[in-house]
Amino acid sequence: MPKNKNKSKYTSFVIVSDGKEEPKSFRLSNRLIRAALVVLIVLGVLIVSGAISYWKVASMALENNRLKEENYKLSKSLEKMNKINEDLNRIRQYGNKIRTSLSGYLSIENNPKDEDSSSLEKMDFEKIGLVKKRSIFRSIPSLMPIDGFLSRGFENDMFINKAHLGVDLVAATGTPIKASADGVVLFSGWTDDGGNVLIIRHGYGFISIYKHNESNLVSELERVSKGQVVALLGNTGKITSGAHLHFEVWKNGSPVNPLTYINEGRLN
Repeated sequence: MPKNKNKSKYTSFVIVSDGKEEPKSFRLSNRLIRAALVVLIVLGVLIVSGAISYWKVASMALENNRLKEENYKLSKSLEKMNKINEDLNRIRQYGNKIRTSLSGYLSIENNPKDEDSSSLEKMDFEKIGLVKKRSIFRSIPSLMPIDGFLSRGFENDMFINKAHLGVDLVAATGTPIKASADGVVLFSGWTDDGGNVLIIRHGYGFISIYKHNESNLVSELERVSKGQVVALLGNTGKITSGAHLHFEVWKNGSPVNPLTYINEGRLN
């Protein structure tokens, strides 16, 4: 007998209910079932491939974000190093300016041996005379340059934030600025960042710096006395946000906190 072709072309399905309903049956073409299986397999493969691809893309995105973060940190570190280099270059420029100003003017050196900075800490003040004590006192920048209040202190940690190598003293524009000690003017002129800047060399390795002045009242290589008005307070230069005096003290080529030596004047 010939085979029944319907049996090879269709697959029957019977749904039997738990209730009293009659069983339901339906049949599907074997070709349709095979096509459905192929589609399911393809979908499964696509889903798995998509999941793998998504994982790879997500990993690449995380790696990219990590690299961006590292690049950002490196950029910030580079900026800090550039700032440090700028500060170091500025220090070198001050040193070069000081050496250039002193070159050929040996007459401004008053008894160099007596004003040797390395011997200041070794002095026995009980054994030196009153005249010498007065000379030492007048050479140390211990006079507050203006009557004002402190808006920012000394910050010399250049690896954490931008160094602030002095103190900012706020007062009204035109307030007289006094020399903090006896000395000789090394620089009196204009800089882009500091505006009108005044640098005074004192004895025993001390240098005092006065920035953002409205005007300087003394000239280079001029001798000044402690308490003498040498400039007027202002708001000049790029790095300023209001009328104030940026006051620095350097000892033996390094910045120090000016308030360490201040023992005169009023600071509100």
